[in-house]
Amino acid sequence: MGLAASQARFLAITSRKARCEFESMQIAQQKLSLSRELEQATADYQASLNQTNLIFDPDGSGETPFDVTYDLLMRPTEVNDYTPFLLSRRDGRIALSSSMAQAAKAAGIKEDGSITGSKQEVYMAFLDAMVATGGMSETAARSAKAIGLNESAGLGGELLDKTTAYEMTLGNLINFIDLKANTDPSYLTEDEKRVHDALNITINSVNSGAIEFKSNLDASSNYLVINGTNQSNSGDNEINFTLSDLLTEDVTFAYTTEKNRNSIWKKIGAALGSVLTGTVLFGGYKGLLDLMNYKMGGYGDLSAQEQQLVTILDKMFTGFSEILDTSQSEMDVTAFNYAVQETMNLLSQTKDLGSRNHSNDAFNDAINEANNYNGFVTKAASKNKNFGTTAISISGLAEAFLTFYAQAKGGFSDDYYIRQDGNKSSYVTDDQGYYYRVKNGDAGTSKEMFESEFYSILFNNILSNGWYNNLYIEDKEYLDNAIKNGQLFVTTMNGDGYYYQDRYNANGYIMEDTDDDAIARAEREFSVVKLKIEAKEEQLDLDMKQLDLEISSLTTEYDTVKSLINKNVEKTFTMFQG
Repeated sequence: MGLAASQARFLAITSRKARCEFESMQIAQQKLSLSRELEQATADYQASLNQTNLIFDPDGSGETPFDVTYDLLMRPTEVNDYTPFLLSRRDGRIALSSSMAQAAKAAGIKEDGSITGSKQEVYMAFLDAMVATGGMSETAARSAKAIGLNESAGLGGELLDKTTAYEMTLGNLINFIDLKANTDPSYLTEDEKRVHDALNITINSVNSGAIEFKSNLDASSNYLVINGTNQSNSGDNEINFTLSDLLTEDVTFAYTTEKNRNSIWKKIGAALGSVLTGTVLFGGYKGLLDLMNYKMGGYGDLSAQEQQLVTILDKMFTGFSEILDTSQSEMDVTAFNYAVQETMNLLSQTKDLGSRNHSNDAFNDAINEANNYNGFVTKAASKNKNFGTTAISISGLAEAFLTFYAQAKGGFSDDYYIRQDGNKSSYVTDDQGYYYRVKNGDAGTSKEMFESEFYSILFNNILSNGWYNNLYIEDKEYLDNAIKNGQLFVTTMNGDGYYYQDRYNANGYIMEDTDDDAIARAEREFSVVKLKIEAKEEQLDLDMKQLDLEISSLTTEYDTVKSLINKNVEKTFTMFQG
């Protein structure tokens, strides 16, 4: 090979060798980049192993967790035990979804919680608006309306006991009666309507004729007094109250009577106290009248007002028979009969206030004292000693009935007892921890009560704290992040019955849990990325080996051509020197 050809070949080899070395350096750089990609993918995967989401654990067991969602916290369900878990921002305002915010606005609730009009009116408007915006069903709204707003729920008031649908404290029992008594009869079955009618007491007539209510105290006047206010009617007007009113109000029946007119009750009460069968539980109103007539024919001797009193008492006993569950044992039936008899026997007890050492207001004197006495109270009118006022507390008789019933069910222990002096009695209705077993076959009524309480709590806290419309609150990812980073707080009920704002993990129900789905997803993504990187590395390694072989070959050829050039140069110089 000539010198010129050798030099040309040498330049070509040098250029190709430099190119191969450059490509080798690029491959090394690509491998370094792939190593960084794998390192980042590994770091992301490791981070995903610590990824969590928020769960709601209703019983604290960790076995039945639920994803935290807006609906789960802010709508009544068995999962949240029909208790709101309110979401609020730092200033305390409740975060409402768009539909719920629309309902609050339609009801006239301003964002600061202020309203125009009464709470009850605005509450009813809020329920209607919730139905219109899809926030609750018409059935739930109807039952909530029937029960009405509990203005203290979530603001320190006593709440329903949700541990059982069959045994209730007095507060739950009252709500239970209210629901059944106030529901629109047009929506009820025949059995439900029977219960509804039994729990509603109407004062308007005795037998076939109406009783005329008069303002002056004469022999034909009678009054129903609720919390010191006279409820009187005339003609076809009616006075309506429910069985629960007897347990929440001071309902007293008063009427003008001749002196010693009430002595008939001593005979009737004594007769009823000795009879064990034929009571209202079996015979209803007719059974009660038959019982009285059978023993002594006393019912026909009663005045129209006294007969009306018997009607009220019969309704009271019938109402309790529809509410209290006496089907568990024969002892329950005996206890109910005993309570009826002992309550009627109180009618044989009379406290005569006379006409001296008292004010001239015989009517109010009798009313006031009746609230402290288990039986009749009489007060003679100062201007007409032959007439006066006879009064008896229907509320007291209702509480006495429940006390007698509890006494008999408890084996006649000394826990509860009735004395003529109310201040010396131990009423079961004063024991807020006593449980009454009720007739509630499918527990549906309890569910309606719980839902109603839920909306009372929600409404009260919206008014108390204000509200704002959060457009993203129903998005799970946003909600989790907002709660975890402190943008939203979970406002929950404390032991004092009030709601307080706190971090989500302070209440024991909401907690972070390993997000298995996210981990599995990250694992799949990491596997795909790793396979791609490994495939690229294998290809780069193969390319690198080929380049190494080519560089090695070029180096050998480079050295040969260089040696040949050197020899040609040396030979040329030797030739010219000679």
